[in-house]
Amino acid sequence: MAKPGFLEHIHPPRIPPERTCFTSTFCLGGLSFLLFLVLGGTGVVLMFSYVPTPQGAAAFFAQEAGDLPFAWFFRRLHFLAGQAMVITLLLHLARVLAARAYLPPRSLNWLVGLILLLLTLALDLSGYVLRWDAATQGAATVAAGVVGEIPAVGPLFKRLLLGGPTLGEAGLLRFYVLHCLALPVLTLVLSLYHFWRIRKDGRPTSGL
Repeated sequence: MAKPGFLEHIHPPRIPPERTCFTSTFCLGGLSFLLFLVLGGTGVVLMFSYVPTPQGAAAFFAQEAGDLPFAWFFRRLHFLAGQAMVITLLLHLARVLAARAYLPPRSLNWLVGLILLLLTLALDLSGYVLRWDAATQGAATVAAGVVGEIPAVGPLFKRLLLGGPTLGEAGLLRFYVLHCLALPVLTLVLSLYHFWRIRKDGRPTSGL
């Protein structure tokens, strides 16, 4: 029998009955990815108005995301989707733990899921820093200090993150690039791999 093609892999003609049961997953993973797409769409809209400089950041938030049509709506939707994604991912993590779905053959995908959670938290933090007030600059300094504790490469990563020995205007640009490009791309790639591994690994050996 010929192996199924890629399209049959992502959309098989038959699905086990347990995979169609809402209570087996509560669609938390899919909901998290939907919120990620909402964040991407609203983020692109907001990028037309946000300027990654201290003056640009102050003007952006003082003018309700500038004078784009319905900018206030997109900014609030972007914020709420970000917080909701953190909540749904934590609930997804709790469900996986309760179902013992981290056991083989899903051990690798469990690690990928943990990395995706860390990336989501990093996205949330980097977006918070873009406000560029005293509180967010303090958060950026603390985060860079934690990164600096990584053995061997920590000091280098800390300097790259801050844009110098201490936090300055260059640091805002670094967080902007992380939030709008580097972290979203990495999250998207790992999410697609995560979904593919779910199809490939099948159900866990034990659990719900």
